[in-house]
Amino acid sequence: MDILRTNFLEKLDFILSSIRSADFVALDTEFSGLCIDSEDQIHAYDQVEDRYQKLKHNCARMNAFQVGICTFKWDDTQNAYISRPFNAYTMPNSEVCGDSVV
Repeated sequence: MDILRTNFLEKLDFILSSIRSADFVALDTEFSGLCIDSEDQIHAYDQVEDRYQKLKHNCARMNAFQVGICTFKWDDTQNAYISRPFNAYTMPNSEVCGDSVV
């Protein structure tokens, strides 16, 4: 579900109740890029800490243009998790379907 400036207040209670009742929550961000310089690219010989530091350094220099939250709740009747995805575009002056984003 896209969360826009025009529907944010209307959907806020639903988002918060979904988070409170979830068995677990997944977060996702979309950045404007991940590798800038060759020394910041991940290499096969990098240790886990090296990879983390490179990604952290790159992300600090990028813009997060979308944030996603997905809640998961187990449903015994369906014997499956029910997911509720929420997406919010965070870049100013962006538009989705003609509505300005949050």
